[in-house]
Amino acid sequence: MERIRTQVRVVEVGPEEDGRKLLSFLEARLGRLPSGLYMRLVRSGQIRLDGRRCKPFDRVQAGQKVRIPPVEVERKEEALPRGSLSIVHEDGDMLVIDKPAGLPVHPGTGWTDSVHGRLDAWQPRPIPVHRLDRDTSGLLLCAKTHRFLRSMHSVWHTVTKAYVCWVEGLWPHGSWHTVISELGKTGTPRGERMCSGHGRRAVSHVHPLRKKDGRTLLVVVLGTGRTHQIRVHLADSGHPIVGDAKYGRGQGLLLHAAALRWPGHSFSALPEWPGPFAPERGCEEEIFSLLAENFPGREDI
Repeated sequence: MERIRTQVRVVEVGPEEDGRKLLSFLEARLGRLPSGLYMRLVRSGQIRLDGRRCKPFDRVQAGQKVRIPPVEVERKEEALPRGSLSIVHEDGDMLVIDKPAGLPVHPGTGWTDSVHGRLDAWQPRPIPVHRLDRDTSGLLLCAKTHRFLRSMHSVWHTVTKAYVCWVEGLWPHGSWHTVISELGKTGTPRGERMCSGHGRRAVSHVHPLRKKDGRTLLVVVLGTGRTHQIRVHLADSGHPIVGDAKYGRGQGLLLHAAALRWPGHSFSALPEWPGPFAPERGCEEEIFSLLAENFPGREDI
């Protein structure tokens, strides 16, 4: 990608950027630069806040002026239109999108398209509040202001995240069943993956919704938020998620983040799965009814 050299700029911190750390502010304004470059520019005094030297983790305030020296950046491709993301809800503080499977939240090796890139259609760019695996579809909450981002981090323990998935086999439990294990990373000939038996405590609450053709549609509520937690817990239970090439077999992971709830807010979106896997009418109401039940409480994620 073509690189260009910018001119000296003085930019004003907007109200929606109030409270961001300086490094986060710079990344949002300029994009990702080589590791450590922002730190060097700040510590050498080339980046200044209201004409004064500053520190990388100082928090900027609305109305402050930030001097940005010339830097080499990649010329940004034209931002994709907002229609390139499916919007479930938008207001002045937040953006809730229905992320398609196969789209990573952040760009990485071999992946240039991402939610992060598509959010360039908004300025300032919203910040994802939580993670969602590339192969998992569903609801992703993004903060449009740093104030909202801080507030969500402080109340994240009150947020209920519910997923739906099809698994192989007939799930043996008829009501809420809690799966608990320790999950950690391990290397295999097929690459890095998560496995049980060591690592951090992981808790998932599972309830069946439908049984059909030797498979079960489940709703899973996270008690913790470990990498690949649902996929490992269900595979270890003998019921891998349909289409899970890493922990089961096949292609096209049928795992979808279907609901986000916290006091005063509730969002949902059912997956658009093909043919026999498509959720039946009334499934959404059933999920919310189950979430209202007194299943075991969450842990801090």
